[in-house]
Amino acid sequence: MTTPQRTVLKHPALSYLIVAFTALCCTAVVHSPVLALVYLLPLAGACYVARTATIVDERGVHARAMFGSRMIGWDELAGLRLDRSGAVYAVDRIGGQLKLPCVRSTRLDDLIAAGAGRIPDPAAAG
Repeated sequence: MTTPQRTVLKHPALSYLIVAFTALCCTAVVHSPVLALVYLLPLAGACYVARTATIVDERGVHARAMFGSRMIGWDELAGLRLDRSGAVYAVDRIGGQLKLPCVRSTRLDDLIAAGAGRIPDPAAAG
């Protein structure tokens, strides 16, 4: 197995378009300086889009959320679990699960390729 390169799986850049549209819609309700606090909603959305990611590197798989992050090392990783909704979870050897943000079943190939052979393909197991 080769050492995996650092790969960051993030939300698409078009997600910021949704944030911008939300900010535009907030403009319709802002009529006073106090109501300008409504703009904190799209700001929080932009922070969410910028911060959340799944990072694959030489140490393991990292799930970075809005506040904090968790990691499963390569020696602890048992496999992946796919949810009916399309969410992907990293499963460790003791059965704990870590939801991988920004990774859906449609981006599973990107995640497996980033693992450089260390992440088993759940489709191949079935």
